[in-house]
Amino acid sequence: MKVWLSLGSNLEQPFQQLERALKYLNEKCYISVLQKSEAIATKPYGVTDQPDFANQIIQIETPLSASELMIFLKEAETFLGRVPGQLLGPRLIDLDILFYGDEVIKTRGLTVPHHAILQREYLLRLLNSLIPDYVHPETKETISVIYNKFQSKEGAK
Repeated sequence: MKVWLSLGSNLEQPFQQLERALKYLNEKCYISVLQKSEAIATKPYGVTDQPDFANQIIQIETPLSASELMIFLKEAETFLGRVPGQLLGPRLIDLDILFYGDEVIKTRGLTVPHHAILQREYLLRLLNSLIPDYVHPETKETISVIYNKFQSKEGAK
């Protein structure tokens, strides 16, 4: 299955933490990294009195189911040093499933597509650079259309 993940960090040299996480994922026999976006700095959401984040999106291929992948990502975060904390607070590494193929999954522990895709400009910008023609499984619009609508809405504010 082709999957798009978001990597984020805002502690202890965040851009190096992204590289560390990418290396860790790449070493797993059941994860193949297919492509990656540039890594960019972004302002934090929620708790804003914290350092800026480094963010990146990668596309992987994996035989893991969405729930197996989610369990693996949480274990990877722990291995890479993430300590459970406040929801939108600082973190050493944050790994999220943005898209799992074209599936829509809504369970207690997993929501895919990730809700933040439609709310955060940087995610849409990075996704637009990688997969502008990908059709969002819920909105049925391409990433480029969603991104342009978001840009128009933000410009109107």
